[in-house]
Amino acid sequence: MSHTRDTDGLRRGETFGHITPTQNAPRSSPDQGISPGRQQQKSFPGSARSTHHSIARWLIAQGYHVHPLVPGGKFPPAGCLPCRKLADGKPNPQYVPHEISDCSCIAAGGICHGVRAATSDPATVDRWWAENPRYGVGVATGPSNLVVVDLDCHRADPPEDITTFLPGVTLPEDLVPASIWHGEDTLALLCEIRRAELLTLCPTTLAIETPSGGKHLWYRVADGREWRPNGMGALGWQVDIRAGWSYAVAPGVTTSAGTYTRISDTHTPEQLPTWLAAELTRVGLRKPPAGAPAPRRPRAAWRSPDIGSRGYVAAAVSRELDAVASCRSGISDQLTKSAFSLGQLVGAGLLDSGAVHQALTDAAAAAGVDPGESKAQSTISRSIEAGASKPRRIGAQA
Repeated sequence: MSHTRDTDGLRRGETFGHITPTQNAPRSSPDQGISPGRQQQKSFPGSARSTHHSIARWLIAQGYHVHPLVPGGKFPPAGCLPCRKLADGKPNPQYVPHEISDCSCIAAGGICHGVRAATSDPATVDRWWAENPRYGVGVATGPSNLVVVDLDCHRADPPEDITTFLPGVTLPEDLVPASIWHGEDTLALLCEIRRAELLTLCPTTLAIETPSGGKHLWYRVADGREWRPNGMGALGWQVDIRAGWSYAVAPGVTTSAGTYTRISDTHTPEQLPTWLAAELTRVGLRKPPAGAPAPRRPRAAWRSPDIGSRGYVAAAVSRELDAVASCRSGISDQLTKSAFSLGQLVGAGLLDSGAVHQALTDAAAAAGVDPGESKAQSTISRSIEAGASKPRRIGAQA
């Protein structure tokens, strides 16, 4: 069978091959990341012998910043006890309050604080994967000067209010809501309205298919620090944006759900299209210059995420997150109440604290709260901790 190869010798649909980059791989600091794709790319074959370590090594050779993910999963592993507010779902007495930017563990090459530990240092990467070869690989978007468009493929009924398909965009009068099934359809609709080339038809940038059938489109930006992430559709229904202190699972990484597979003819991210950059700026995902007022954030289409819960717990999670996302006034009070309630389930060992915190952040974003707002983040953290100190007994009234 014949195969079409790109200039780097990797078949379309193959994962990264077994490679050994030179020990003198390019390095850069989180504040001055090398723009991936501008360096000469080394050729390598696709191979079943690929390891997560070799994937991480190839990525840092291109200027990306990487960090470990739990074996078989897509979340970062827990850090040391002094860096964790909760342990086993309960307040951690060994936690030492500190700013992440001042964390000595990160400075020493530790894995604490998830994506904030990301590095392009070969020695650190070698040590991490020597400690656990089964670690997955996450790519920190901001330090790597990336914006990743995450197109979800969750089969779900479209929102009743069709204006939330693309918040702030005038939709065609003849739009048939039933024709929009997932994030790829939403992005195609935006491309059509803006008279732009369909970004997923024959992607000219690095494109990844996820185990669930979704797609990740990787784009290069001049300064990753200028962009904000959004996990709940600020741009459009089932369209998430990974940027800033967010991350994407690397191509070739295998989780318990399957493998993240390259589907584009290139493995080099292209520059973020100008029109798409303008759309992200319009919905508040690009930080305004110092002293400039932030643009008004349109309400995003909301869906309650699956954070690994079932039955009664899943219903409780959906109820609290929906209450936050639909809040029109008194968002701080609602956020406190919902975070405390879900914190009780964290304390009972039924939910993961980090997943709950992220879900509440996304729900608040759907209500118009800036995900980077320190007050909101503090409210979520303190309320989860307070709830975890009073675990809910299953069978008790919600």
